[in-house]
Amino acid sequence: MIYALWTAVMILAVLCVANVMLAMGIIRRLREHTERLNTLYERPADGPPPAVRPGETVAEFEPGSPLPERTLIGFFSPTCAPCKKLAPAFAELAGTMAREQVFAVIAGFPDDTGTLRELLDPVARVVHGGPDGGPLTEAFKVESFPQVFLLDASRTVLAAGHTLDDVLAAAHG
Repeated sequence: MIYALWTAVMILAVLCVANVMLAMGIIRRLREHTERLNTLYERPADGPPPAVRPGETVAEFEPGSPLPERTLIGFFSPTCAPCKKLAPAFAELAGTMAREQVFAVIAGFPDDTGTLRELLDPVARVVHGGPDGGPLTEAFKVESFPQVFLLDASRTVLAAGHTLDDVLAAAHG
């Protein structure tokens, strides 16, 4: 009887060790995948170029309201790592402009946009686009985040891109 109990304990110990080894392997593999995904999401410039390019005119997106001479529009998602990196620089640039000249479109539900909304709300008119981004995202044909556009009063795109580099020269020029 004691040998049967001892054998059962040994088998259980071997199974526990095997389970721990398997769990450690899975955790290591998940970390590798997380690192790979993070490097993919940290390179927004590798994404598709904006569908609406400089020189093109955007469909009317705020009926009845004429746009100022220059309007800065940023498209963000709360689940996007490059968006979180770009948002502070966007807010800094927006702070140099009148609030009426800046739109920040956040794709997602208002409950999920807390940090981005808190950062951008003081310097921009924040638009919650819902999970699909909403009508502004549709008007600008945004398919990846982040994207930034600079428009003139006639809704002609002066600059567009995934970073502020292209927009900065046009914004102050």
